[in-house]
Amino acid sequence: MARSSSVLLAIVPLALLAVAFCSAALEVFVPAPLAQEVVALRGAGPASAVATGALLAAIPQPAAAFSETELNQFGLVFAIFFLGFFIAGFFRMLTVGKL
Repeated sequence: MARSSSVLLAIVPLALLAVAFCSAALEVFVPAPLAQEVVALRGAGPASAVATGALLAAIPQPAAAFSETELNQFGLVFAIFFLGFFIAGFFRMLTVGKL
């Protein structure tokens, strides 16, 4: 009696796990859209795209030019950053012993 109950205790969780896995696998696939839905969606898309495009074209855009001061500041930061990598690489070559 004890042996059959231990086998049953082992089989029941496995069966529940298999059922849960199969039901989850069936929910992964989404059915294809129906023909009526596709026709209804095709008519609504271009009108909203035209309205959005016209609205964005009517709004003036801000200028995105960089001043000479900003370019010089970026150049200084870039030079220091590049120099740090050069020194680190040169130090690495000297410590490895292969030039």
